[in-house]
Amino acid sequence: MSHHLCISVTFLDPYFHGRGDDEPEWPPSPLRLFQALLAGARTGCRVAEWSDTRAGAFRWLAKRQPPLIIAPVALRAVCRTLFVPNNDSDKAFDRQDRLTSKPAWPHLLRDQDTVRFLWAIEDAGASEDHRYAEVLCREARHMLALGWGIDQVVGNGQLLTDGQVAALPGVRWRAWSTHRPGMQASRVPTRDSLEDLERVHQSFLQRIEGRHYRPITKLGRFDTVHYLRATTLPPRPYAAFELPEGIAFRQKGSATVAAMLRSLACQHAKADTHDFPGGSETYVAGHMDKQERTPPRFSYLPLPAIGHEHADGMIRRLLVVEPFGGEGVHAQWAQYRLRNATLRDTDGNDRGVLLDLWRSNSRPMIRRYVGEARTWCSVTPVILPGFDDGKQAKAERLLLTAVAQADLPVEAIAELALRKAPSWPGSEHPHHYAAPVYLSHFPRWHVWLRFREPLPGPLAIGAGRHAGLGILAASEGAAEQEHRAAGAARRR
Repeated sequence: MSHHLCISVTFLDPYFHGRGDDEPEWPPSPLRLFQALLAGARTGCRVAEWSDTRAGAFRWLAKRQPPLIIAPVALRAVCRTLFVPNNDSDKAFDRQDRLTSKPAWPHLLRDQDTVRFLWAIEDAGASEDHRYAEVLCREARHMLALGWGIDQVVGNGQLLTDGQVAALPGVRWRAWSTHRPGMQASRVPTRDSLEDLERVHQSFLQRIEGRHYRPITKLGRFDTVHYLRATTLPPRPYAAFELPEGIAFRQKGSATVAAMLRSLACQHAKADTHDFPGGSETYVAGHMDKQERTPPRFSYLPLPAIGHEHADGMIRRLLVVEPFGGEGVHAQWAQYRLRNATLRDTDGNDRGVLLDLWRSNSRPMIRRYVGEARTWCSVTPVILPGFDDGKQAKAERLLLTAVAQADLPVEAIAELALRKAPSWPGSEHPHHYAAPVYLSHFPRWHVWLRFREPLPGPLAIGAGRHAGLGILAASEGAAEQEHRAAGAARRR
């Protein structure tokens, strides 16, 4: 049975005033918690109790992966202006005689008052993880505030099982290392953060010597991640290509087109020194050694023309897509290395050149696949990861498994539907599509999904999601109304 270290912080007043670099922060960052834990452990008489064991526990925590955060629903409250003594003692010591305005833009906690930070730890009860976790559980009870000094809290720590974590109330926030403009960055501690905080504290103690003031050293040893609600995802970086005039592929051969694109990428990866996670055999070629979970890898997605009255469903555009949370460097490699390269079939025949997007309608077409939307419909059929035995209910359960395998949040699904008829003009019955031999015996369906929050594309699910099958596109209102009228949607 796996366990989790849970540090809980209960606010005595339902307001949180902490700010990030530029904006009010929510949820509280892991570095903010780390600083609050350390301050509680070193406050007053507890300074004398500080030991190598406690220091080791804090270093252990700083090296962990960013925690899962479970927090209340919080709304940004009305801005208030406070007047406080001016903190400019480097100019004059009588700061009590000068007040400065300080805007306070707190978050109001609505449904509860406890924020929880959770780290997965090793199962063995005698492991180093457990020993350090127990030390931190005790230290959590010494916390005084989280955020500003007025954000007083009661801290606690405990070890929880997976079942207990699943039962915790609140909004779940997961960390992503990807960086995108407009996404709020959250600070997290690193292996040197403890020593850096010690250095900052010493500079604070020594800031005044006689009538001289030394500026306080700023904290610099930390990393940043982006926290997103578990019901949404960060964008997926991609490289986009277009075929020349007069070159197009039939939609039912989508898997064959993806195989040609994959083969081309493999050829260039073998001749290059680019560093792929897990190596090019895994990330580019998709070869796995019976791993339980699919490792990070490219997805090769041919895009049929859809969404307008003249759309014919033919494939003229192709994407090479990184996993969710990718940094984009591998997609940039694909854009650079595969530009103007030639697709070839298994017989060595030239089938088209990969060009940069050149048609005026190409970017609007691609946005149907890569934009944000709540409702998505399959363009190419989804191959279920198991046999449904001709039963609709079993097929729906397998669809949820496929959603989870594609790293999409199952809990974010509001409605779903499966059917054999296509949703898009130009798409065909699922069994008209070619599929790799190892997938040809699994059931295929067209699917319709509506999520509780908008999700960014590209989205592809099912056993063929990396190879041109199970590609979803943002659904327009008409398609959604059709599903509702037919009574095909099933509420969860």
